[in-house]
Amino acid sequence: MAGYPSQPGTALRPIAVYVGGSTLTSTIPGLSIAGPSPEGTLYTPTLDLEYLTLGLPRTMNVIPMTPDGLPTPALITRAALELIKVPYLVVDAGTYYGIKAPHVRLPSARHGGNIAEGPAMPRGTARSLFEEARTLGRLISRGHDLVLIGETIPGGTTVAAAIMSAAGLDGVSYVSSASPDNPKDLKRQVVSKALSRVSEGSDIFSIVDAVGDPVHVTMAGVALGAMEEGAMAVLAGGTQMGAVLAILKGVGADTSKVSLWTTKWILNDETSNIRAIAEAFDVRDLEGSEVDFSDSPFEGLRMFERGFVKEGVGAGGTMVLAAKMGFDANSVKSAIYSEYKRLRNLGSA
Repeated sequence: MAGYPSQPGTALRPIAVYVGGSTLTSTIPGLSIAGPSPEGTLYTPTLDLEYLTLGLPRTMNVIPMTPDGLPTPALITRAALELIKVPYLVVDAGTYYGIKAPHVRLPSARHGGNIAEGPAMPRGTARSLFEEARTLGRLISRGHDLVLIGETIPGGTTVAAAIMSAAGLDGVSYVSSASPDNPKDLKRQVVSKALSRVSEGSDIFSIVDAVGDPVHVTMAGVALGAMEEGAMAVLAGGTQMGAVLAILKGVGADTSKVSLWTTKWILNDETSNIRAIAEAFDVRDLEGSEVDFSDSPFEGLRMFERGFVKEGVGAGGTMVLAAKMGFDANSVKSAIYSEYKRLRNLGSA
């Protein structure tokens, strides 16, 4: 990225925003592995953002990794943030269980419904969330030249596929999964049911109310608000960012000015196509972190190299930001390994 500093401590002035929310779509059996059970996925955004902020979840007394050692991607984000010392903000756009950590909750925050069964949100909710987030984006951009926006929403790739499909793309073919086995057939069934409720000629907010969720429209609002204040808007995420871009395009924003930073695991994922998403929305800055866990001493982290998790909670974008600030991949990995050991030791205790 031309013009940005390459050494730690130089003049880059970023701020990061991590948006959490829930969609009951994640409770459809077989759709999401981002939780211990379909119903357990509703806890994930809450636990992710509490851990990110406090170092451990508060709503449940759990260590945020599976029994076989696979951690939440929030571990990567937290470690990178501790390394680069960038200010950040947690936003509740509609978590199912709330967040017991310092955060901003949007006035219109509410969780999304199961889009296979009914509307995602009451009419008018998407527009309200967007405008509230837009105001927030403007406010936090003052004094910052880059706003990085990440997400945590299990089931988000399916809902994002529905938003992209309603906007004219084959969304299901583009999106990834937290599992190595991307359940495309199930996603297509869900999206097909959802799209049956979308009227021809619907505006983007009507589409999100019908088949979307609270997170992607909130991210779009923050991004537009940041751009209006002259800051660079960076979407820190995977294929779900296609939904954010579709919303931005739907309100007339210039998506060619939006950056998309992710992980190498998303860029290399053969079951999805983030490059096609970037091309569809004329995104000119698509980047992936070079961090690789092939030589990690921890099996749980090596699982990322086998297609598990891939992205989430702004992990890829936050690692790319660290690189922009002059921290090499080994420094970032060292920070991640230290945080992993801390959590593993807490689990053993």
